[in-house]
Amino acid sequence: MTRKDCPERGIWSKNYGETWENAYVAGNGIIGAMLYGTPSATKLIGNHHDFFLKGNNMTDLPPIGERIEMLRKIIAEKGYQDGIEFFEQEAVKEGYEGLTMSDPFHPAVQINISLLNGNQSIQPGTFSRMIDYEKGIIEEMHVTIKNKQIKKQLFVSRKTNTIHMRYSASEPVSIALEVVDFKEERLLQQTQWNGETCIQTNHYIDETGYQTTIAFQTDGVQDNQYSSVVIEQMTFMEVTIGIDQAVTVQPFADQLNEHIQLHSQLFNQVSFDLAAPEERKRGIESLLKEMELESTVPVVLYEKLYDASRYVLLSSTGASIPNLQGIWTGSFTPAWSSDYTFDTNIQLAISSLASLGLFSSLKGVFNKLKTYYKDFEANAMQYYGCRGYFVPPHASTTGKHVHWNQEWPLVFWTAGAGWLAHYYHEYYEYTQDKDFLEQEAVPFFEKTILFYEDFLVEDPDGKWLFQPSYSAENGMGNNATMDVAVLKETLTNLLKAYRILNKGIPLKYTAMLEKLPDYQLNKEGILKEWMDESKEENFNHRHFSQFYPIFESREVTQMNYPEIWQAAQKTYDKKLEAWLLNEEQENSSSHGRMHAAMIAITLERPEDFSASLNELIVNHSFYDSLVTSHYNQQEVFNIDSNGAIPKLIHDSLVYWQHDEGLVLFKATPEWLEKGVLKGIKLPKGITLNRFEWDLYEGWAKLDLACDQNTTVELNVAATRSLNIIDPVHRPKQTVKLTTDEITQVTIWIEDDQYEKEFIY
Repeated sequence: MTRKDCPERGIWSKNYGETWENAYVAGNGIIGAMLYGTPSATKLIGNHHDFFLKGNNMTDLPPIGERIEMLRKIIAEKGYQDGIEFFEQEAVKEGYEGLTMSDPFHPAVQINISLLNGNQSIQPGTFSRMIDYEKGIIEEMHVTIKNKQIKKQLFVSRKTNTIHMRYSASEPVSIALEVVDFKEERLLQQTQWNGETCIQTNHYIDETGYQTTIAFQTDGVQDNQYSSVVIEQMTFMEVTIGIDQAVTVQPFADQLNEHIQLHSQLFNQVSFDLAAPEERKRGIESLLKEMELESTVPVVLYEKLYDASRYVLLSSTGASIPNLQGIWTGSFTPAWSSDYTFDTNIQLAISSLASLGLFSSLKGVFNKLKTYYKDFEANAMQYYGCRGYFVPPHASTTGKHVHWNQEWPLVFWTAGAGWLAHYYHEYYEYTQDKDFLEQEAVPFFEKTILFYEDFLVEDPDGKWLFQPSYSAENGMGNNATMDVAVLKETLTNLLKAYRILNKGIPLKYTAMLEKLPDYQLNKEGILKEWMDESKEENFNHRHFSQFYPIFESREVTQMNYPEIWQAAQKTYDKKLEAWLLNEEQENSSSHGRMHAAMIAITLERPEDFSASLNELIVNHSFYDSLVTSHYNQQEVFNIDSNGAIPKLIHDSLVYWQHDEGLVLFKATPEWLEKGVLKGIKLPKGITLNRFEWDLYEGWAKLDLACDQNTTVELNVAATRSLNIIDPVHRPKQTVKLTTDEITQVTIWIEDDQYEKEFIY
């Protein structure tokens, strides 16, 4: 089923959202908005990216850094469980209150709009709602039993940071507009009406707070009450909402036009085409029904998830770090406080920003991290007596680390700063901004490494010993592979930065790099998650930490570490069997599926890439808006996977390998064998203006541009015996890019899967 006025880049449904999780969403990176509820009882929730409910004790760190030597002695003699018990007991002696959740993200304002006087019933089959991803606007429509057409439009202005809603009726109706008092004990609210303006004052328990202004204009007759207003004989109402800023009513149409211009410009920088235009206009129910009946994912659904994910990122990034729920919530008790979770979730949420060219959004991430630098230093000193940065797994109103105990020994996880350092390096790689490299990236690298300068000790062989060490949420053991890989990447990137900036390289960094332990394989040829003979592997787990040097730093390739590469293939098979494709998996985490997909692409396993992504889709791990969920069947609103989906598509088609240049078709399953991708960014300041391909016909065309003169090696992955063929049958093709000039490349592809003759 299609809807004529549905945009190609959007989604529509015949069903309304019964819960806030199934709301349709909008946002501009600062302010978020959600629209849901029954046709006659609409709920509008406004959010602010920086509003976390204060009150949890996240300020007092136990000063136990001097206990580190005793901790190591206990680990060596009795094991890690005794070690974490000792460390927690010592922390409690110093006033530690035990594992504490971050202050939770919370809704800023809620408005309920209800139809009155017998207009609550609707004509069956007349309701529909839509998000136009390209324009950044939500629309709802229905017809009442009395044949009155009701229309609602909502957007969050990119110009004024205000929420705008227009409510209109084909004939006069009566409505009630209520500004909700949340009745939350940690948020004292006072609501006051003055004509067509409502001011809601909000105070946290520490006496800070914010003010929300709701201003409206209407052609109806109004009757104000304490927290609500009744408007009779109305055909339109326009509402302007300012969160933490005063507003007056602003003409809806004018504000909408200005917003569309700004939003569309951002959205249309990139595009991804797999399906025909008419396919894009199908309702989500039609696509899901086809998936159920045909037992296959409609191609257009991949495209829509890509567009939805870009929309989610555009809506929830720019000013700060997207939290677990992006910029949206309707709950004061969201899962994991909807905080900034740094042991996998945030990294996935921001993983597509560089290739999408959303560099201002990455700057917003770095600016937010700056506000935590002192807390990162306090964590390092208080827990380990170390200088430098120690990033906690959870942060919101503070970056201090109080989220750990014996069950969740996250105080032993030290890889957080190094994993974040990856994105500082990535920003430079894509933008070639040397000022950023010198002023932002290098200092972060140095502070990350400084922690390890104090933390590491030598083992009997003269190699560095990471002790304590923890492989995120999967167990304690010496020398977690991820810890080693993260520090190795950070050191490598720092040395590279020094060379780029023509700075002398301190000998301590090269010496530190040389003393890192080598990655280890067990007797079965498996890449170990811990370089610790006493630690058994646990493959039935949602985290893929031991694959960090494969999918994230991309240090290990088939060319430079063939033995480890093959071991990674075997290890991945184990993870597929034990977790990803196991119906009795330890849980159905979407972030695990995204990392599984990233690894499959790097290992050139297209079907496993597709299977990883399809596990999310067929298990309905997304809501009505196509915002993803953490678990199967729409359980726990969480944007991690949205953040990763564009990157998965990009990497499967155009994969950047440090020493091998651009690898085309790294992992292309059947549904990706024909299409067009426009506008994505690549390292070295390269823009892929257009990439069109048809593997059935055996060709691909690239339009590349660059803001500096550079050379790019083009190659095609070994998947299905694909090889680049040019007139002299060279296996690789070198492309020289020059400034202010688009370089067009046509490639013919030999593919053993299809029997055809190629003409060169």
